Amino acid sequence: MERYLLDTNIFITSENHIPRDIFQSFWFKLGGLLESGTALLHQTVLDELKRHKDPLIDWVEGLDGVSVMPATNDTLERYLEVCAWADKQNYSAQALREFKAETRADTWLCAEALASDLTLVTYEVSSNSLKNIKIPNVCEGLGIRYISGFDFMRVQRFLF
Repeated sequence: MERYLLDTNIFITSENHIPRDIFQSFWFKLGGLLESGTALLHQTVLDELKRHKDPLIDWVEGLDGVSVMPATNDTLERYLEVCAWADKQNYSAQALREFKAETRADTWLCAEALASDLTLVTYEVSSNSLKNIKIPNVCEGLGIRYISGFDFMRVQRFLF
């Protein structure tokens, strides 16, 4: 069974563009995938949601049996690998500082997907800009599987 690691933007963007009161089936399906362990909630994503006082915290905490994924033993080693890759890409100093910020989930998600052989799910798209480091660029550079939020919905057969 393929397992999917969800970027913070899957929650926030979906909340903003697929409102829970209108698209209840989306949220029911996403909740079921989190409860079954097919979709994974990483600790760093939960931390980002909490820091932003996101209303989805109550929704996530109301789900049954969702285990928040802590960093695995191999994650730190992979984290350093992800950072080393970014250092070699000519990104701006500001982009590197933001990407490597300990509280930022993106770097940890890339490292976790690499360490745990997970498919990373994000609404981000690749960019040629050296001012921002995007998850798809990191995934392409390091051979990490990733898919867009909409492709995730297609693979998991979300219906509205």
